[in-house]
Amino acid sequence: MSGGVRIIAGDLGGRRIAVPEHGTRPMADRMRQSLFAVLEPRLPGARVLDLCAGSGAGGFEALSRGAQHACFVERSREAAGTIRDNAAALGVGERTEVRTSEARAALAALSASGERFDLVLFDPPYDDLALRDEALRALAAPEAPLRPGSLVVATGRRRTAGAPAVGGTLRLVRELPFGETSIQLLERTEGAAG
Repeated sequence: MSGGVRIIAGDLGGRRIAVPEHGTRPMADRMRQSLFAVLEPRLPGARVLDLCAGSGAGGFEALSRGAQHACFVERSREAAGTIRDNAAALGVGERTEVRTSEARAALAALSASGERFDLVLFDPPYDDLALRDEALRALAAPEAPLRPGSLVVATGRRRTAGAPAVGGTLRLVRELPFGETSIQLLERTEGAAG
């Protein structure tokens, strides 16, 4: 494990979480601080899906700031184990679920189970554009596990992120540029089921 990532604010503010040695790229503190300042009004009582979770820093930040529950989806067994360990160390295990799965398979399973989320944090590997497009299409589908009015936060490299061509039930409401990174906020339209 590397040196870890600090939770910025909230009940768990200042606590550190472990980060797997390989395959994760935690969001920088400054970027996470700016993003969560925007998301803060939506967090109290929210159900959060952290897709391509890595260390789980995004989901734990949301829990720290009042989210009710976080579901972490991560395809790496090592990273999923780290998220479980982090949840236990932070004392939030009862407010979390960790799924070791590919993003699209997890979205299908969550949809079928009837689970619905208020916020999706989606920070896929920057170079896997196929994964990004596939997951955004699944999140824009009427059967996606989202409530009307929920928000999808999608991170990508600025030069390749572009305007998300997802259509369906998502519309771009805001974009936050950070150097080479772009964070797109997509809102679930009211016509969606759920």
